[in-house]
Amino acid sequence: MADNFVEFAKGQMGAVEKLIKGLPGIGGYIDKDLRRDADKRVREAIAASLAQSQTALLGVQTALLKGGGLALMDDVNTAIVNLQALTDRIKTASYGYAGLFDPVRIKEQQLDALVRFDKALAQQVGVVNEKIAALAQSVKNKTGIDAAIEQLSQTVNELNALFSKRSEVVDQPDLLDDPSYAPRVDIGDPLADAPPVDAGDAAPYTPSADAGGPVSS
Repeated sequence: MADNFVEFAKGQMGAVEKLIKGLPGIGGYIDKDLRRDADKRVREAIAASLAQSQTALLGVQTALLKGGGLALMDDVNTAIVNLQALTDRIKTASYGYAGLFDPVRIKEQQLDALVRFDKALAQQVGVVNEKIAALAQSVKNKTGIDAAIEQLSQTVNELNALFSKRSEVVDQPDLLDDPSYAPRVDIGDPLADAPPVDAGDAAPYTPSADAGGPVSS
């Protein structure tokens, strides 16, 4: 089981790299008429990646149950529910016609900062997948499961907080005038728009049933 999740994590790392390359970049946001489409592309790609993460986590939950970890099922289920809620939130976020989508010209440094938010979101998806793989390893080893669940839940919460902060700047781009407000990430060539990534690039995880005896936290 854990080996399958290691492959899942490796595959997702590649998928996250493609996701980052497929994000709109500054060029996608400069034209005010295209900003909503650019924002939608970002959110749909992130949500699609997280949906695959949730599928993987469901596989971990199944293995945990088969291995005798019934006492920990509620904790894993809470992580699954939170991940699903975040995925839905990202996918269905709705903004008004002010802020980023206002006809008033947005400063290039604000768009640069928004791109950093987008890429930070994609990178954090990769961290979520790393924590899922770590949890799968803990389930296989039958040790450290509580801590692995807690770390995964914390990572999901951090991603949720990051998306909340991005939502704030979509509504209030002036917040991006503060150089420290946006995450510091390597955004590469800010004016280069790669083609959008296909959400089907990363194959979903298919769990195997090789969990052993009872687990302990």
